[in-house]
Amino acid sequence: MTVLAIKHIQFGHGERHKLLVSAQTGIPLYYPSLFITTHVRAGGLSVSTVQAALAAIKVLYAWQANQGINLEELFSTGRLLRREEIASLVGFSARLLREERGQQTAKVVTLKFNSGRAVTRKVCNVDAQTQFTRISTISKYLGFLAETLRVGRVSSAAESQVNTMVARLNACRPKVRNVTIVDRDEKGLDLNVVDQVLEYLWPDHPQNPFSNKEVQQRNYLIITLLRYLGIRRGELLNLRVEDVDFSKAVIKIVRRADSPLDSRRHQPLVKTAQRNIPINDALQEKLSDYILHCRAKLRQAKKHPYLFVTHKAGPSQGGPLSNSSFGKLMATIQGIANGYEVIHAHAFRHTWNYVFSKIIDEASNMTPEQEQKIRAYLMGWSETSDTANTYNKRHIKEKAAKAALEYQGALKIKKD
Repeated sequence: MTVLAIKHIQFGHGERHKLLVSAQTGIPLYYPSLFITTHVRAGGLSVSTVQAALAAIKVLYAWQANQGINLEELFSTGRLLRREEIASLVGFSARLLREERGQQTAKVVTLKFNSGRAVTRKVCNVDAQTQFTRISTISKYLGFLAETLRVGRVSSAAESQVNTMVARLNACRPKVRNVTIVDRDEKGLDLNVVDQVLEYLWPDHPQNPFSNKEVQQRNYLIITLLRYLGIRRGELLNLRVEDVDFSKAVIKIVRRADSPLDSRRHQPLVKTAQRNIPINDALQEKLSDYILHCRAKLRQAKKHPYLFVTHKAGPSQGGPLSNSSFGKLMATIQGIANGYEVIHAHAFRHTWNYVFSKIIDEASNMTPEQEQKIRAYLMGWSETSDTANTYNKRHIKEKAAKAALEYQGALKIKKD
């Protein structure tokens, strides 16, 4: 069986791309490459979307190897997938591939029998959202493959058969809970804990988990920017020195997909709109100190414009801080404060919106329309976006609880 791998490539002008290749030879698979080029990359979709599409197609090829069939030969003869084959494919799409199993913890399922004896087994499955995405991509690819290989037999009947196969496959996708109705208020961080973490990350603090002085300054600044600007991880890692405009006291969030100046294998991307975020004197001082006294010491840092760099000795010292290094930073600071069990960069964005809502409540002269426009601009959303409702749920619940108690307080409830 041919082992497949997803290969990351970068063109001379900076564009990132991915291909499904044979792990033994490194040669790309023809039809998956054609599909990605004409249906995914041509649509201007991000490299992470290309990665997800190829991962789904990889599952499809693993399934056909498991079934002992060749889809390209099958479709060339005019035969499409039967109902039982679709059912088999849907079941297979829920599995973790062998190389993925070491990256996730298997679920333990208990099976009870009539005899009363119970046995347990490990089930290595992906979640419903991942399976839904896989089947959606696989159905598109199979439709593309069938239409491409049935050249010369194009007819309304043949087209109808392909559409039926695709529809049957999509109909088997698992139900996925609408993310807009998921209660996300728990994703925000307790403000007392956030303050405690910032206190411990202060350079030279005895509880600071990092020993290098420059690393301490960098990490404190990173968490401070996440806390007080509410920016995303990709936006933070995409910051360049030139984006800090000290003359105007702003930080510029700029979209730079496929920049040739970014040497990182997986380029951090800005998903939101470009904008200028005001920064106060304290933030400007911290940024200036890091740029002039920490970053400037590293020779390699002078060869690229990115603000945050690697300080650890080695070949990557002075290079742009990578996604993986940022992940290690976040993992290290977990647990340094009381009750600080889980921390991730996006939680600070939820916290920012919670604090912003409380501040707006105190600004009685601001209309709801003005609040929405201001919040949308600072977060990089469109003015008509409903995203604010997702991030503001924690504050809304608090206001609802307060209103409910005030209402109950107005009632005369007879006591025993």
